[in-house]
Amino acid sequence: MPSLTTPVEDRVIHDEHNDCMTDDDSDFDFDEEYFARTYQPLSNLPTPPPSSRNSSVPQSPRSLVENGGLLDSELLGPAIHLVNLIPPAASLALPSVSLVHELLTRTGLKQDEIALAVCILDSLSSKFALNWRLRCPPSLREGSTTGTEQQQQSKRYTLPANPAAAAASQLHIDCVKPEVIVLGALVIAVKFLEDAHAPTQYYRSAWGNNLWTCEQINITERCIMEDLNYRILPLWDERLIGDALNDMERAGRQALLLPPPAAAAQSQYQPQSQKEQHKRFLSLGAAVYGLGLQLTPAGTPLSECNSPPDFDMDGQ
Repeated sequence: MPSLTTPVEDRVIHDEHNDCMTDDDSDFDFDEEYFARTYQPLSNLPTPPPSSRNSSVPQSPRSLVENGGLLDSELLGPAIHLVNLIPPAASLALPSVSLVHELLTRTGLKQDEIALAVCILDSLSSKFALNWRLRCPPSLREGSTTGTEQQQQSKRYTLPANPAAAAASQLHIDCVKPEVIVLGALVIAVKFLEDAHAPTQYYRSAWGNNLWTCEQINITERCIMEDLNYRILPLWDERLIGDALNDMERAGRQALLLPPPAAAAQSQYQPQSQKEQHKRFLSLGAAVYGLGLQLTPAGTPLSECNSPPDFDMDGQ
């Protein structure tokens, strides 16, 4: 079947497409090697639209750098890389780069110690997320109050029919900040490299800023160690540590190359004139399917429209 576009139109579409691809490549230098090492497939469920409460735009590394949120630039790459290594199936809550950066700032660990934590998270199997969700103690939902506060606030003297069920309904594993997995990996790395072991209360207050309970930190450490079969020594390898250091440095450089959130949002909702023109060129012509097969139904021939309908006189 002959083509629906002329050679001139084909050449214009091809040139416009090449120009758009060239502009996109020059604006953003994509690192395929780092993407291949850190990519984790999502579930088959559709991605929900971003909202004002859980949008990732305010949490982007570029916005944090511009607003002065990341005070130590050397920890930008490690914070981003550690967040990328948190298993996505562990929690529905989005991990925060700024929270992990603050955690690394309080720990004062060296790059090699952080690299060992990177190797620990990178070695977790697919069974870790479910095991951690089933065993980690849940936390209270945001805005919920404890039983003592409810009794103080309530003016009634009657108790609920099932107090245990009412308290359990306010607890959920997704209310536990998933950054505790990073904290657990850092604690394991320090305990492996140093002889002196601090109590869990120290890691909770000095490192975790009392965001998690001691039981949550201990269970997270135990789940990580059981998933790795208590084998940390093979991860303390010069080649593996070197690769982790390179990945952390590459993550920091990649974040600085990202466009600012305001520019990204503007380009998303207000496309450039060249891209819009490219879309208009592609939208010309009839819809086709496959190799030039027309998808839209053909119009009724004029002869059939003008001819009078045939009536069966015998059937009346």
